[in-house]
Amino acid sequence: MKINVVMVGHVDHGKSTLVGRLLYDSDSITEGRVEEIQQLAQEYKRRFEFAYFLDSFDDEIKEERTIDTTTGIMFKGKNMYSITDVPGHKEFIKNMLTGASHADIAVLLVAAEEGIQEQTGRHAFLVHMLGIQNLIVIVNKMDAVEYKKDVYESVKREVTRLLSSLGYNDVSFIPGSAMQGDNIYKKSENMPWYKGPTLIEALDSIKVSHEVRPLRFAVQAVYEVKGEKLVIGRVESGKMTRGDDVIFKPSGAKGKIKKIKRYEGEQEEAGTGDCVGIVTDCKPLRGEVGGLEKEPPVATREIVGEAVLLADMLKKGETVELRCGTKRVKCTVKEIREKINSETGAVMEKSAGHINEHEAATIVFSTDPIVVEQFSFIPELGRFLLVRDKNIAAGIVLETKI
Repeated sequence: MKINVVMVGHVDHGKSTLVGRLLYDSDSITEGRVEEIQQLAQEYKRRFEFAYFLDSFDDEIKEERTIDTTTGIMFKGKNMYSITDVPGHKEFIKNMLTGASHADIAVLLVAAEEGIQEQTGRHAFLVHMLGIQNLIVIVNKMDAVEYKKDVYESVKREVTRLLSSLGYNDVSFIPGSAMQGDNIYKKSENMPWYKGPTLIEALDSIKVSHEVRPLRFAVQAVYEVKGEKLVIGRVESGKMTRGDDVIFKPSGAKGKIKKIKRYEGEQEEAGTGDCVGIVTDCKPLRGEVGGLEKEPPVATREIVGEAVLLADMLKKGETVELRCGTKRVKCTVKEIREKINSETGAVMEKSAGHINEHEAATIVFSTDPIVVEQFSFIPELGRFLLVRDKNIAAGIVLETKI
């Protein structure tokens, strides 16, 4: 089974190093990558670090920080894991939100020498907002505090209070060192007082269920090819089979799937995550969402969402662009029900007139017709961006109204 894991936490608390360590210890590094990174690190006068396995841009090694989400695959373990490392800096919250949106499990890193920092709380809130229920905490850099149990216990108490305020009451804590490999993929000999699992053992013990969901096919483009209507898009959930009757919303265009095409040729079916072209006898529009006629998607004109403001200010009554999947529509801020502290999840104000940069809020939007889904049901169509002249907010769909 493939399980999606996201690494979150404050900048410099060791996320990239942890992912690099997992990839290295599980023999999942591509041939030649170690030598390549060693040479690059030497060029920029940096010591070799496991984080560099994940840093795909030269600029990241120069600045020693992660500027975008990066994904690597770890093969060894009971499952196959897709590991995503996301930025810790507040200016990269949008990328963090995108990286975490598909996660089944979140791993929160807190440095033993520093404890909770600004982004620790914000990332924990975002993980909570995205509905990720499985959470593991790594108290990292234990080597920097001489592997002292009392330091670990102090940080654990501090983080437990934070997570309890967000509703996390059953969380696994692991003392470790990503740099030295303590309790990550292998048991540590430096902390005999710790009797719990390593990170890989904790990941392997979590049972993740992927429920069957209805077909949702997001349209990216429509072409006429040799007299056939070819609809290009991505299967966001469910599966399609040649011969299925489909309907696209908001337009209501109906057709039968005559062919399913991929680069390698035609196939009988396509499933979640597949990017395909379908030949059908109708012509939907870019941004529409298709589904089976028996389980059709529904277009909405009102959305209740929870969003984090990435920049500027957002006011009640303001009209901005909302983007979900491949669709872009105008939307108006109808109501700001609650303003939320994005570090603690506490409600700061009800029926607010505006929200400021880095604040969160529960917002009611009126929109042009668009197909979205509750994030808890179909995450791929349950997250959105708000755009003015740039991305100003990112959030998830809580409710929809027709």
